[in-house]
Amino acid sequence: MKKVMGLTGMIAIILLSLIGCSNEAANKAGASGVSIEEIVGAIKEQIGEDLTAVGVADALKDGVLQAYIESDLVKKDEANPDSDFLMEKLSLNVDDLEEGYVIAAMMNINSDEIILLKAKDESKVDGLIEALKKEKEAQINTWEQYLPDQYEKVKNNIIKVKGPYVIYITYEHPEKLEKIFDDKLK
Repeated sequence: MKKVMGLTGMIAIILLSLIGCSNEAANKAGASGVSIEEIVGAIKEQIGEDLTAVGVADALKDGVLQAYIESDLVKKDEANPDSDFLMEKLSLNVDDLEEGYVIAAMMNINSDEIILLKAKDESKVDGLIEALKKEKEAQINTWEQYLPDQYEKVKNNIIKVKGPYVIYITYEHPEKLEKIFDDKLK
């Protein structure tokens, strides 16, 4: 009887450890399996809500932010005419990206710029971060002499990494978009 109880206990321990390992693997797969499209959709909804709160009507119409340029950096088609320009501007190599998306203010009186990248593998992340740091410097150079209120947004810029994902946020309330990024990649 003692042997049966001992064997049963050992089997239970093995099963629990296997379940724990599989849950950890599922969590990692889940985080890395999140699409840029899903994160971008939530970010666009937040921007739309923020714009509506300050009186902008129809800020997000049919899933499109009306006062912003949106571009999928990886897809080269008629729906993304700015992708080549943005890839060159950001000094990004398409071979380093699995997915990439830019949301930027259309008017040159607004410094809002959100860049969301997913590296093909984590060895490419450092290069993506360097490119985004250069973009921040470019934004600083543009806005520090031009519009002080927009320069303040750039100074509060967030660059954050989670696994193969990298986000760049210049926005009035960057912490709101950072929270979306964090929540989606839990």
